[in-house]
Amino acid sequence: MGGGASIESSQVAAASSEELAKVVAGLGDAEKAKILDALKAPTSDAVAGNAAHARENAGKIYELTSVVMGNKQKIYAERAFIEENRALILKNYTAAFHGNRLMANQNTEDIFMNRRNLLRTAKAVDAVQENFINSKANEAKIDFLEHRAKMNGRVVAVNEKMAQINALLIEVNSMIMEGNAGIVDFNSSHIEINRKLLEGETWTTLKEATPETNKERIDANTKRIAELAATAQENGAKHDEVLAAAKENRTKILENAESIYARRAEIEENHAKILANSGRVAGLLAGS
Repeated sequence: MGGGASIESSQVAAASSEELAKVVAGLGDAEKAKILDALKAPTSDAVAGNAAHARENAGKIYELTSVVMGNKQKIYAERAFIEENRALILKNYTAAFHGNRLMANQNTEDIFMNRRNLLRTAKAVDAVQENFINSKANEAKIDFLEHRAKMNGRVVAVNEKMAQINALLIEVNSMIMEGNAGIVDFNSSHIEINRKLLEGETWTTLKEATPETNKERIDANTKRIAELAATAQENGAKHDEVLAAAKENRTKILENAESIYARRAEIEENHAKILANSGRVAGLLAGS
């Protein structure tokens, strides 16, 4: 046996720990490996059952890891898609409110400026015509104010919606902050576990391990694996649902963008007509 001494099992049982250490020291590497394997081997049906159950759990954990980490990748990709939607919505908001609305409102002011100046060029020959001109001027002012009041109502309604959106964003931030706190607490607890390992506190528990306590932990692990698998499945299903909604939103956002720029073309077309009218009004004013 590679030059080492061989011993019968009865001799090992009778030897003291000191004698056993001397005997083992004289063995070759192959014999030492066999003894180490024998020491590691299950010594009872309970230990063997625990070992098999632990191996089964290890396979399930590996499979579950793929699902959980795959969900993480998909959910962060989904978050990116949603953030992109928000950026596109804000672009549409800027184009519609700070672009089209300001341009259209300027057109409105120019239209009524032309109206006022047109009425100024009219020459009344009697009181009836004078009343006509004045009433038309008042009518134009009422038209403008009526339009402006209606627009103010719409702005108020939009402001109300934006306030609600801000409240939801505050709620989202609170949820993110709560999640961050959970991460910090989890990290703190596991830093403590590492500290105990480093300082040897955990090894005391290791020495006190029994097949019964191991079985309790292995059974608890099995239960937690099943619960985690259910949670991972729910997360995956929720991801699919939210992503479908986000994709539907993207379609609407892009459709809105097309409508915004089509509306801008109409605003610019109106502006061209207003400018043409302004030229004619200028001619009338110059000739009056």
